[in-house]
Amino acid sequence: MTSSEQQRLEEERLQAEIVELRSDLGETVEALVHKADLPARAKERGNELKEEAIERGIELQEKVVDRTVELGGRAIERGNEWKAQAVERGSELRDRAIDAAERTREAVSQTPADRWVKLAAAGVALITVMVIVRRVRRS
Repeated sequence: MTSSEQQRLEEERLQAEIVELRSDLGETVEALVHKADLPARAKERGNELKEEAIERGIELQEKVVDRTVELGGRAIERGNEWKAQAVERGSELRDRAIDAAERTREAVSQTPADRWVKLAAAGVALITVMVIVRRVRRS
């Protein structure tokens, strides 16, 4: 290789190195400008925080919906349990009332007729006494 070729190769290598250094320098300057631009950095951070808040809000909203569905299901189950208990208790009370009515009918049908006559006579006597007492008071 001749010295002019070596010199040309050296110049090309130096030119490539200069281009690379300029590129690195440009990137470094851009990074420094970006670091120094506080309003832009604050705006970027604000946007990041806003996106995080939106994502968190969506997550919480989904949790609320899931919890609402779960609690609604529990409420329906509890309502069905209470309804079943009320039906059972109502049936029990109805049966007790029917039993009491049957016992009363049996007791009335087994009462001797003379007992009814005595009760009627006592009622008539009571009315008669009340009429006499009223007449005595008026006079």
